[in-house]
Amino acid sequence: MSQHTTKPDIWMPLYVADYLADTAYLTTEHHGAYLLMLMAYWRNGPIPDNDAIIASITKQSSDAWSITRAVLEPFFQVSGGFWVHKRV
Repeated sequence: MSQHTTKPDIWMPLYVADYLADTAYLTTEHHGAYLLMLMAYWRNGPIPDNDAIIASITKQSSDAWSITRAVLEPFFQVSGGFWVHKRV
């Protein structure tokens, strides 16, 4: 595996100062959901804009995800049927 063609799948860089600066207002549940989304994105690429799939990724009920979505959506660009993250 060349580092130039494929991302490593055993680790993901996390810039703690940047993360905390961007997410200071998130609840514990929102942090968990966001980190699970970032990890899924890192492993599999952009996340489909499908509430059932994202609820599963974030380990939330559909009702909980519908609330969390409004909080986390600004961290992504949702377009073309996917959630795209500029840093991942």
